[in-house]
Amino acid sequence: MTASRPSLGLEKTTTRETQQVEMNGNDILWYDLSSLATHDGVASGIQRVAAGLAVGLREASGARAIRFCSFDKKRGFVAVSDDETSRILERVALGLPRPDKPRRRLVDRIRRRRRTPLAAPFAPGDVLFNPGFATYKREQQPEVAALLARLRVSYVGSVYDLVPVLFPEWWRPDQQSRYRDWLVWTGRSAALVLACSNSTRGDALRFFAGEKIAAAPVETIRLGDELPHRLRAASADAARGAAQPPYVLYVSTLEVRKNHRLLFQVWRRLLAAHGRERIPDLLLAGRRGWLIDDFVTELEQCRFLDGKILWREHVEDDELARLYAGCLFSVYPSLYEGWGLPVAESLAFGKTAVVSSASSLPEVGCAFVDYHDPHDVAGATARIERMVFDRAHRESLERAIRERFRARTWAESAVELLSHVEPLFARVSGPAGTATAASRAVVR
Repeated sequence: MTASRPSLGLEKTTTRETQQVEMNGNDILWYDLSSLATHDGVASGIQRVAAGLAVGLREASGARAIRFCSFDKKRGFVAVSDDETSRILERVALGLPRPDKPRRRLVDRIRRRRRTPLAAPFAPGDVLFNPGFATYKREQQPEVAALLARLRVSYVGSVYDLVPVLFPEWWRPDQQSRYRDWLVWTGRSAALVLACSNSTRGDALRFFAGEKIAAAPVETIRLGDELPHRLRAASADAARGAAQPPYVLYVSTLEVRKNHRLLFQVWRRLLAAHGRERIPDLLLAGRRGWLIDDFVTELEQCRFLDGKILWREHVEDDELARLYAGCLFSVYPSLYEGWGLPVAESLAFGKTAVVSSASSLPEVGCAFVDYHDPHDVAGATARIERMVFDRAHRESLERAIRERFRARTWAESAVELLSHVEPLFARVSGPAGTATAASRAVVR
């Protein structure tokens, strides 16, 4: 029954009257929920960010009116009610599959085949924030840009990483071109671009300069790294179910960028130097990705180093909490990241890590973890070897985490987002900077 569901902090306590006053009295920050429309049980990293920021904005909006919308490729931008927004965010928080859409009547399908201009509920002076990636298809991007320009609505885009641009060898040609096109469109259309780390901000600025795009300012917003609801709930009793042989944890999709092969080589060296009894298992938690078939075959051929490497391909949040709580420490040898959420999750569970020094990862791990060059097998072996055998060193890092690490809430990230976005509302001149109810009718 609905009444028995735990509160997820997703409810919006604004009355209809208050909503109407906000609409008539303030320029609105519209939050595009399109990136959550495809959520189907397991949220991607971008979807987790989009949901977290949406929840944070509802807690931290203050005087600024916040409304939610979604993009429909046939109709344009459509306002999403508070109740529907709560349902979407709850579905993401609980990891629920997307409900089946009811079948449209034939007359409705025929009507939608007719091409009509894109519409939007925006008014001059509003700001549209899109936390997603490639939510407007390539062929419609010019029309979306023209619609926003005609309405005098400022667009704020997001950049999480530039992996397909910097490492094209890991992506199909169609993926590369789709990503590049989206970045170019974002650079040309946005009044502001928000990056998830200083590393990603630098990559974005270099990309825009290389493409000769007179891009808008690019600012960094520190993402929230508080544990998702299901992980928070599971973490309360996680340690009680954690009794098992010692292991080191790597939480990541199996893909070439995540550098699992380096860990395979490290564990070979550790086993040769110290024997099976003294070396903890390496536990890989993550789905199978792409360009990884050869590596998986090697694991199978050596029987996962005769059982010293374990792979949990499908891990629910309660099990993930137990894995974090029970590990000696975690590892994250990735070749490149836009941020590095699993490192922050490890710290939130009080666990230190041995982490790649590439890209944004030092921004996440700070002084709470040990670092190695992601291409240096010997260096990684030395760092992991020390973390395994030097208990005093490991415990000193854990003590530092307990004393000084504080997970950032999504409400804090939302406050930072609002501080970056607020100056955009002054760009459109008008009487008192407000819009009438009539001007907020759907515009084509």
